[in-house]
Amino acid sequence: MARRRSFIERTNKKKRIRSRSRIRSRNRNRTKNRTKRINQKGGVKILATLAGHSSSVHSVAFHPRLPILATGSLDRTVRLWLLSCDNSSATNVATLEGHSGTVLSVAFHPRLPILATGSLDRTVKLWRLSLVYSSATNIATLAGHSDGVLSVAFHPTAPLLATGSLDRTVKLWSFSDDCLFPPEIQVSKKHPPALVATLEGHDSHVTSVAFHPTAPLLATGSSDRTVRLWLLSCDYLSATSEAIPDKLSATCEAISDNLSATSVATLAGHSHAVNSVAFHPTALLLASSSGDSTVRLWLLSSDYSSATSVATLEGHIGSVNSVAFHPTAPLLATGGTDKTVRLWRLSSDYLSATSVATLEGHNHFVTSVAFHPTAPLLATGSSDKTVRLWNYDPPPAPEPTPSGPLNASCRLGPG
Repeated sequence: MARRRSFIERTNKKKRIRSRSRIRSRNRNRTKNRTKRINQKGGVKILATLAGHSSSVHSVAFHPRLPILATGSLDRTVRLWLLSCDNSSATNVATLEGHSGTVLSVAFHPRLPILATGSLDRTVKLWRLSLVYSSATNIATLAGHSDGVLSVAFHPTAPLLATGSLDRTVKLWSFSDDCLFPPEIQVSKKHPPALVATLEGHDSHVTSVAFHPTAPLLATGSSDRTVRLWLLSCDYLSATSEAIPDKLSATCEAISDNLSATSVATLAGHSHAVNSVAFHPTALLLASSSGDSTVRLWLLSSDYSSATSVATLEGHIGSVNSVAFHPTAPLLATGGTDKTVRLWRLSSDYLSATSVATLEGHNHFVTSVAFHPTAPLLATGSSDKTVRLWNYDPPPAPEPTPSGPLNASCRLGPG
């Protein structure tokens, strides 16, 4: 009898295992079929896989005006990729060497052919691209952090660079555009980059920094599980530049040495490290991604003194490493350790978002996502050593929202 009972128990156990296996297989097939249906409709498709780095790709960024993609890697190099005319492929045109540690962040100047790179070697380097983008020259190395630099970001209009570090601080660097010009451009006086402020407040690594496109705000994400909002003094707007890539002429004025930034809000809600932060291009809306497998949407108050978590987006399995808003369409992209990229459609009031596509193709963690500024193109970097280019059909832009807290106006901070 005991042997019979044991046989029955083993048989039932095998049936349960087979049943669970069938369920998992059915779920995987559903995911694959859903992605396949999206591709068949022309919603999302892989255009190209860019291989060249010898180790994990940690950061990707498109230039706002030029047909160039930059990628930073664990192999200590930065690669420049020239996009084809139809954006269906990209060619590696330059490999930038100089950092002695992992390149964790890359960011382009909003107008000029200038690239900033942050590294575990504790430095930030500024590179000037050649006229045909086939090379780049290191024009400045910014040293000041006492540990690795995890994130870099240019201000969209003022000559200002923010850097976040393992040393728990954020540093603000000022420069005038004229110091970034090539030698053949004659200017009366050049102002080299200078450290103008060190922001302290986070209790752990500063993993991500982002300026709001129009409001005088800086957001910082940290391994201390929080996001901080910093209000910039009005001095940051004292510099103007009208330089454009094909005509290097500008009116430049260095930022005042008394630039300051005040921490006006600490956003708590994530249960794990905050990995990435991004502002909406027009609204007072912030997205943060975390190791807790979620993305949060935060609605900022009109005076910038607070923010309310209005939505928690769930879907990724594991850490969400990167988040990016589309420049014009109501889309949000996220990449995670589950090897997938998700596209989320924002509601018309920006208070919620629905997952509309799951992009599969990478063989390891997705570390970085970036939308092209004008074309329906998404770049994703991964620990599988590759960058993928995806084409998608953007949803229509939402109806304009009434004037109110969602619309960002450029109020000046004290200063």
